[in-house]
Amino acid sequence: MRQQNKPFIIERKPSRKTKPDAEKPSIWGRLDADIAQGLKDQKDADRSAATGSDDRA
Repeated sequence: MRQQNKPFIIERKPSRKTKPDAEKPSIWGRLDADIAQGLKDQKDADRSAATGSDDRA
């Protein structure tokens, strides 16, 4: 195999598209966060009912 005459160089050119600063929002919106919060609230309510504490005013 012959020796290379010129060094092999790879250039990385920047993309022409501008990258958004914020991530692209999910197609589900805040649904996953709302479900997670609802499950947490339900778990807390079940726990307080199981211990017999009453949080009502």
